[in-house]
Amino acid sequence: MVHSLDLRLLSVFDAIMSKRSVTQAGNALGLSQPLMSQSLSKLRHYFGDPLFVKTSAGMTPTPRAHDLHEQISEVLRIMKESLEPLPTFDPASSSRTFTFLATDFGAALLLPRLLPLLARRGPRIRVRAITAPGKEVEDVLESGEADIAYGSFRFTSSSIHQKRIYDADYVCMARAGHPAIHGKLTEEMYLNASHALVSPVPCGYEGLENFLIKNISSEKFLITIPSFLTIITTLPHSDILFTVPRLVGVKLAQMMKAQLLELPVAIPGFTVYQFWHERYHKDPANKWFREIMRAMYNA
Repeated sequence: MVHSLDLRLLSVFDAIMSKRSVTQAGNALGLSQPLMSQSLSKLRHYFGDPLFVKTSAGMTPTPRAHDLHEQISEVLRIMKESLEPLPTFDPASSSRTFTFLATDFGAALLLPRLLPLLARRGPRIRVRAITAPGKEVEDVLESGEADIAYGSFRFTSSSIHQKRIYDADYVCMARAGHPAIHGKLTEEMYLNASHALVSPVPCGYEGLENFLIKNISSEKFLITIPSFLTIITTLPHSDILFTVPRLVGVKLAQMMKAQLLELPVAIPGFTVYQFWHERYHKDPANKWFREIMRAMYNA
C-alpha cells in the first residue's frame, strides 16, 4: 500500500531511471552507495519486481519499471510543486483582470479612487465591477467569477473569509430648496413627510426597509426606486425625503448641494464586510487586490 512506502524512495527510482547507474544516481542525490543499494532493495520488495537489471548498457529498466515511470514522475512533480514557495505577484507587469462584487453605489464610490492608483502601480491591470443577489454571492466567490465581494451578506460556510470594513448608519436627504425643511428634522416632520423607497434593498439594509414600512403609511411612499444612485436625478426635482446610508448621503449631498439631515428616529445600522473564498486566501494576486481595496475604503 502507498502509505507503507517511503516517498523518498521515489526519488531514488527516478534518479536510477535517468542515470541508468546506481552510483551516478547516488552522486546526483548525494547518497552513499550502501544507502542507494538499500533503497533499491526496498523498492524491489515493495513493487515485487527487480525494476532495474545490470546489463552491458548499465542498469536497464524492466517492463514494470517502465510502467511505473510516468506515474512516479507525476507524483514527484506534484510533491515538488507543493513544496515550492508561493509565486509572487508583480502588479507593475500584470495584465490580470480583477473582479469585485458590490452595490452600484459601492462601485461608484470605489472606482474613482482605485483607477488612479492602478494607473501608477498596475497600468495594465483591468477591473470589473459586478452585482449579484445575496444568495448567489458564495457561488460567485467560489467559482472565481469575483475575486472579492463587499456587503452585509450572511454566510454559514466556513470557506468564506471576511474582514470588517466599516459600520454604517443612516441619514436623510432633502433638496436644498425644500419648502418645509431647513437644516433640521423633527420626528413628526420625518414620519409625516413623503418618502422614497429603494426596492429591493441590498442585503443588510433590511433594518431600514422594516422601519419605513412599519412606521410610515403606505400612501407616503410616492416613488419606489431601484437603487440609491437614482437619487441623483430625482431628488433635485421633488420634496420627497430620501433615507440613505451615511456614506451615500455625504457623497451625494456634496455632488448635489443637497441638505444632509440627521435622523430624528432610530433605525438599525449595518456593517460592510469584504469577503473572499478559501480557494484564493493565499493567492498573492488576490491578497494584493484585497489589501488595496481595503485601503480605498479607508482613504
